Amino acid sequence: MYNKELFSIGEIAKSIGITRRIILNYEDKGLISPDKKEGEAGNRYYTIDTYTRVRTIRILQNLGLSLDEIRNYYDGDSDLQPMIRRLETMRDELNLTIEKLKERLQSQGDTIKKIIVESQTVYCRTYNSTSVSDKTNLLRNTALEAMREYGTDTTRRMYFIEYSSNVPDNISYCVAVPTESKGEYINNIPECKAISFFHHGAYEDIPEVRKKLVMFAMENNIKLSGKFRHIYLEGPPQHKDKNKFITQIIALIE
Repeated sequence: MYNKELFSIGEIAKSIGITRRIILNYEDKGLISPDKKEGEAGNRYYTIDTYTRVRTIRILQNLGLSLDEIRNYYDGDSDLQPMIRRLETMRDELNLTIEKLKERLQSQGDTIKKIIVESQTVYCRTYNSTSVSDKTNLLRNTALEAMREYGTDTTRRMYFIEYSSNVPDNISYCVAVPTESKGEYINNIPECKAISFFHHGAYEDIPEVRKKLVMFAMENNIKLSGKFRHIYLEGPPQHKDKNKFITQIIALIE
């Protein structure tokens, strides 16, 4: 330290885990300025307030904001709503990724849990299908249609199927799309309660998981609506080995 109240550029760089060049770049962009310069070499020193500002800038930069956006934020010249929406989207995407990675650590001995299924907007087509191969192809085709027409909502699970236990072969194939989407096959699914189990393995084994959910509901006096969903976390796009597939099976509560 230059004195008890000032930090050198090297001390700040080491403490935050960045390079001196990054700090100098923040100066070039007008985000910070040295609180004291000394000597022919222009040695830079900074107060704790500037140190804190550098740390905050780095956090915002790591979250995907540009230095121009950060400068406008500090200058009060930016509309904060788009920034908030971007960060919320990033948060939701991270939560989904963390959930999936945690599930990869789990075994087939996962427990059945009661959950809240968030509302979402989906592109949905309904077909009659029986075989796993037919269902896989229909879901892929529906995903192609949805993404070409509307894009995708990365803050929600990408796709799932839904069906009634009374007519299990009449299946709705659903793909997450942006909430503002409008069209013939766009559905806004409300929030609902359900019981859930994460199945690690081939799709052919899912009927046994469905039976477990029904038994769990009966044993715990939970009244089911008769509708089931298969939410796909990892499957053929990620793995050739079916044992590595991860599917969340949920039974909706009445």
